[in-house]
Amino acid sequence: MDNEKLLRVLILDESLNDADTLASHLRNAGYALRPSGAETDAQLREALTGQPVDLILCAVESTEPSLLHVHAALKSLDRDIPVIAVTDEHDAEILAEVMRDGARDLVVKDNPEHLQLVVERELAAREARRRLRQADRAVRESEKRCRALLDSSRDAITYVHDGMHIYANPVYLELFGFHELEDIEGMPIMDMVAPEHHARFKEFIRSFAQGKAEQNELEVLGLRGDGNTFKASMELSPATIEGEPCTQIIIRNQSMDKELEKKIKYLSKQDLLTGLYNRQYFIEELEQAIADAAGGTSASAVLYVEPDGFKDIKAKVGMSGADLVLSDLAGLIRGQLGESCIAARFGDQVFTILCRETDSNIAEVMAAQLRGAIESHISDVEGQSITLTASIGIALVGEAVADAQEVLSRADLACEMARKKGGSGVHLHNPLADEKAGRERDQEWIEKIRDALEQGRFQLVYQPIASLHGETQEKYEVLLRMRDEDGAVVLPAQFLPIAESHNLINAVDRWVIGHAIAVLSERRRGGHDTTFFIKVAAKSTLDESLLPWISEQLKKARLQGDNLVFEVSESSAVTHLKQVKAFAAGVKELRCGFSLEHFGNGMNSFQLLKHIPADYLKIDGSFMHNLASNQESQAMVKSITEMAHSMGRTTIAEFVEDANSLAVLWQSGVNYIQGHFLQEPGEEMNYDFRGEEA
Repeated sequence: MDNEKLLRVLILDESLNDADTLASHLRNAGYALRPSGAETDAQLREALTGQPVDLILCAVESTEPSLLHVHAALKSLDRDIPVIAVTDEHDAEILAEVMRDGARDLVVKDNPEHLQLVVERELAAREARRRLRQADRAVRESEKRCRALLDSSRDAITYVHDGMHIYANPVYLELFGFHELEDIEGMPIMDMVAPEHHARFKEFIRSFAQGKAEQNELEVLGLRGDGNTFKASMELSPATIEGEPCTQIIIRNQSMDKELEKKIKYLSKQDLLTGLYNRQYFIEELEQAIADAAGGTSASAVLYVEPDGFKDIKAKVGMSGADLVLSDLAGLIRGQLGESCIAARFGDQVFTILCRETDSNIAEVMAAQLRGAIESHISDVEGQSITLTASIGIALVGEAVADAQEVLSRADLACEMARKKGGSGVHLHNPLADEKAGRERDQEWIEKIRDALEQGRFQLVYQPIASLHGETQEKYEVLLRMRDEDGAVVLPAQFLPIAESHNLINAVDRWVIGHAIAVLSERRRGGHDTTFFIKVAAKSTLDESLLPWISEQLKKARLQGDNLVFEVSESSAVTHLKQVKAFAAGVKELRCGFSLEHFGNGMNSFQLLKHIPADYLKIDGSFMHNLASNQESQAMVKSITEMAHSMGRTTIAEFVEDANSLAVLWQSGVNYIQGHFLQEPGEEMNYDFRGEEA
């Protein structure tokens, strides 16, 4: 028997004779059959989670498990397994009904030839879907690598064909002392190597082209246009540009301190407060887990952990005390991790855990143990005993899942479902029930956002940006709050993600900009030398009508553009580089300033400044935690500040929380600070300009 035709089939038929007949038909068709069955819904789920299944044959007459039960189970487990309905007599109405219930086709039991053809078609289609998912993943990974290498790499990269340059990135041009790509197009790569290394380089290139090179790296002396040399490591790999074969060469300047490079690489993965991984690294690992699941290699699970009522804890012990509680929580999570798990601080108070080779049962047991450990732990914060509970959502990573965002959305929704049950609970994502609840939740928030826009329930509050060097001009960050029907404050983290995902963010951003301009105009007329910093979502920068609209608002308010600074996060600028670059250029034409916030947490932050004319760089708040005692963070802040000043940029330290950090920031040359240090403990925001408490 051909092992390539091994078929693991789950046959659901209350008639054992009919089940045996179907199995015989498949064996006669040349399949090495591994049949199994299930008589209840519980046995069905056990069969789907306990072993690989290639195909399901389900009798139309079967009541438990029925076709609907099978469809619901597959959807909840995120499994891509073709289901073929079988019946005694063919009927057009039955065909339509079973396909609505999730079957891919209907086959009459006593027609083995039809059964064979349908099985072959569905198995081929399933394999095609699997290859398509893998191909999509490969394309996305390829695009990601290309973008990382070419647009934001700190390494010099060039492409050569027949020994001649055909493309080079800006770092490569700068490294060798050129300004434009045209300056080196058609120039031999040999011209970039010191003469004493020409022979060795020629031999290496020849061996690489013939596939005889033992390795793809070579250390040489690079030759700059001014005649100076430097130690460089060249890494070669085959590539194509516009369908034409060529060679990619990455040149790493060996003068960089290896220990510093190692530290930067480590810090790029780590959350400085908790010591867990950061959001970016977690998403990269999750994407790899999704790729493995798409290839049928292994399944995984994601746990989404959020403490209940953390806002009250923060109000009770302050920001620094709340950080201590989060550090304790991170320690509890670390203590529960298995060998195949990684954990990250995914958001301000949200933690995520990725467990490989984990099914729903193992994930639920782990989540329950973690929930219990959190509930029984007591944190000591300056003599205060703090206890907390947490809601934990679980989402499985199956072969049919699209991307990391889909998994995280499911886990977030599951966490919300656990919280709605009273908190301190665990909930496994159920696509049918949870997604309906999620749609209802989103619709409620959509209506709340629209009501806030129409009925004036949005409110602006202002956080001071203070100079460390005696400048007296007022600077404020403009922040948004919503008031619910009872007048309670709703923080933007609760409604802005919904606004972004449902195309309301443009309207929200315009509300903020319009009202901020009106308030700023009034203050300027009152004699206040005030500048506002206004955040803009990445999606809003895609709106080509936004800049003309801002220009019109400034004219109506008789306000000069230099009183406004628009800011976009560094991660948004990397993701939407072309659009943010155009937006920043348009902002400058209006004489407004431009700022990059959360700056310095990426591997190639300063590479962005070659594309985006940012006036201000807001140093990422992750470097501010325990800054006075953390030498690595101090070194990073000083390095970022010195580099920024050498490029003519002004620096602002975000999320400054304590007086001990001020001396470090001042000595590092940071220009401005903002954060909770500038306001009373437990106070969410200083004030708004209408005299109301925010």
